[in-house]
Amino acid sequence: MEKVIDVLIPTETGYNIKKVGEKKMISQMKKFDNNFPDGVFAIPHPSNEPRVKVRALHDYCKKNGITPAELSETEMERFLVR
Repeated sequence: MEKVIDVLIPTETGYNIKKVGEKKMISQMKKFDNNFPDGVFAIPHPSNEPRVKVRALHDYCKKNGITPAELSETEMERFLVR
């Protein structure tokens, strides 16, 4: 049986809970992420600061069983957009 996730939907008086299948939720998250091909979606920041490819960084860390804090400067460079 598929795992079900509770999603909170804000209303004027509080929240409603919507039950969503895990596969559908993951599919919707991937669809959302695909709208940002460079992996960056955030509030604009000064152009002289690098941006981080968050999804790629997350996937790399998960695959290698490490946290972003454990990356060397060289490893971290591959996730920065200058």
